[in-house]
Amino acid sequence: MSAGGHNRDRLLIDAIALERRVALIRNDRLCRLWIDRGGPARFDIHLGRVSKILPEMAAAMVALDGSEDGLLPFDRHDGPLHEGQWVVVQIARLGFEDKGVKLTGRIAIEGVGMILRPGGRLIELPRKLKDAQQRANLLAILKNIQSHDDGIMLRSGATDWDEDSIAGEYRLLSAQWQKAEAALANPRKPLLVCKAQSELDQMIERHLMAGQECLVDGVDEFVRLRGILKARGKAEDHLLRHGGSRLLFDDQDIEADIANALISKVDLAGGGWIAIDQATALCAIDVNGAGADSGRDPESRAIDINLRAAEEIVHQIRLRNIGGLVVIDPLRMKSRAGRDKFDAAIKAAFGPELDGAVQIGGFTRLGLYEFSRQRAGESLAARILVKQDQARLNAVSALNNVLRNVVGESRAGLAGTVRLYVASDIAQRLAESDDARQILIRVFGTVPQILADPALENDSYRLEKN
Repeated sequence: MSAGGHNRDRLLIDAIALERRVALIRNDRLCRLWIDRGGPARFDIHLGRVSKILPEMAAAMVALDGSEDGLLPFDRHDGPLHEGQWVVVQIARLGFEDKGVKLTGRIAIEGVGMILRPGGRLIELPRKLKDAQQRANLLAILKNIQSHDDGIMLRSGATDWDEDSIAGEYRLLSAQWQKAEAALANPRKPLLVCKAQSELDQMIERHLMAGQECLVDGVDEFVRLRGILKARGKAEDHLLRHGGSRLLFDDQDIEADIANALISKVDLAGGGWIAIDQATALCAIDVNGAGADSGRDPESRAIDINLRAAEEIVHQIRLRNIGGLVVIDPLRMKSRAGRDKFDAAIKAAFGPELDGAVQIGGFTRLGLYEFSRQRAGESLAARILVKQDQARLNAVSALNNVLRNVVGESRAGLAGTVRLYVASDIAQRLAESDDARQILIRVFGTVPQILADPALENDSYRLEKN
């Protein structure tokens, strides 16, 4: 997709396979991509059992329901811990790459209008609320409904709610905590007590509530989102369902953008390119002039190319969801003014992320530029590709790729009884997945004959009419 266009955000949601892909389009350019395959969510509340004490890490390992064991730091739990102890915990950070699940014993139950912290005691109002009388009225309402020393933090969106709405929200969140207390009182096995709304779904809901455009490919997801709007009494004109013979991400050129985000080389507008090399310890980025602006003063040329690179580097960091240490090797600049301009360009591109997610180290003595970015889940490459020298789709991505392409062929006019040839691993996964077969039934009216072809790659297939 080309850069430029109107300054607006659009969401494109591909929900036709076993995973949901959500693309954020900003200024007519792919800015972020999320791939949701379900599973544990941040803020899920669990009844867990301490499986091991780790004094050297000042933490305990806790067995959970439907997830790998999580790490509970001692300073995130009130009171001592011992092996075999039952505890109510909340997922503070999901596991990704070589990082495990991180837990907290200080529960925060998030609702639309407030956050409930059992035992937190404090009542907090939004700092942006300046009207003294309104603050006093809301404080009185919250004190009236508060029980069991609960901590309550009212969200900005609930400052105009009436007393019944606020009390109803409080009862809803309190019921979740009461469910956790009941599980702790009679523990039998690790249990997922309360499923939290995922951060991705929260983002989608905020986008819809703000009246921004959302284009959906997938009937079930479209109906779900329309139900959210109806329940809130919101208009539906900005929620659109994708139609036509082409898949949404093909129609909007998103597939090409995803493919480009998985390769090392990125061309710069105006000439030059950057190379992005993701490794375990850090991400190295090299800026190359490639003959751009040849014949100019070397210093001015280096500064101009580096400034073009700075904005593209930050864009790629976000799109590829790269976290940890990042080291940039820009074109050599002799002047302090040139280095200051590059530093300012990186900081301006990150914007609000500088408030905590990004820490700037600046230039080193060797002329490299360093910063670190807080990790937020797997990188795009780790989410899609097998971790090996030759980049191949992992089994889950390959299965979803086959399903998407089969749906695409059906929209292009293929119908009737067919035979579907796939790799042996994919044939087995199709045989074991009721959800995948349901997708094929929707397309062809019945499950096609599925045949294993060992000569096919995992993400390849062949359709033949009977």
